Amino acid sequence: MGVSVFGHRGACGYLPENTMPSFELAFQLGSDAIEFDVVLTKDSVPVILHDLDLTKTTNVLSHPGLAASVDALTLAQLKQLRVIERYPDKRVESAKSSGQFEIPTLRELLANPAFDGRHLILELKDGKHLWSKGLDLVSTVARELAWSNWQERGIKLTVESFEFSILENAKHAFGKEIDFVFLSAPETLPAGKTKLDDRLLEEIASEFDGVSVAIEMLWEDDFVARAKALGLKVFAYTARIETAQGDVESWFEKLVLSGVDGIFADQPDRLIKTVTRLS
Repeated sequence: MGVSVFGHRGACGYLPENTMPSFELAFQLGSDAIEFDVVLTKDSVPVILHDLDLTKTTNVLSHPGLAASVDALTLAQLKQLRVIERYPDKRVESAKSSGQFEIPTLRELLANPAFDGRHLILELKDGKHLWSKGLDLVSTVARELAWSNWQERGIKLTVESFEFSILENAKHAFGKEIDFVFLSAPETLPAGKTKLDDRLLEEIASEFDGVSVAIEMLWEDDFVARAKALGLKVFAYTARIETAQGDVESWFEKLVLSGVDGIFADQPDRLIKTVTRLS
């Protein structure tokens, strides 16, 4: 089918999200890439977390002396915390590992030899908010990428963001041989817009290599065909067992047959089985 499967925050259907064991498991399960989120600590260290709010995915509430926001803590303080399962009632298997893993830094992730020759998808999170706090996400990540020698190690790199200007800045700061993909969801569209119309897609295509959208946007006015006609790669997020519309296998099959180039999945092995069967 030519559809790639990306481990969403690792294999977060099985192990707590955005942790090194979850990333390693995603590749062991056959993922074509792993996706992870990058934010900054108070002392400007890039770390792997989806939310600035630490109460959602860490045990910060058991550390009453610590602030509950990433950008209010130093790396040393953040390293006192451990990652917990976001949905413990729904993901019992992952919840068994709650509290076991620390929050990785971007440097630690990039230094992992298990990722040599692999495809990494880096999402820049909350860049505008961090900038308002005097923290420069783009420049800091650019320095980490330069330090990692990712090209010499055969790593393929894709960078994503929901923030157009942040992704533009990253494109200029990070250099060549990187794919830049703009993220979109219904709630992030410009005021007055209800879909990614041709004008918006043309603007994205003029700057970036691809577009990644929430699943519900895939079937709006031949979206996939319109995006590909502009030369954009098309990704979709997120395939997960817990939110399947009807039968899981039928739902996954519908996603695979949608025409997208890649799909982010919380249980990548399950989606890979569907892709393999349809191939």
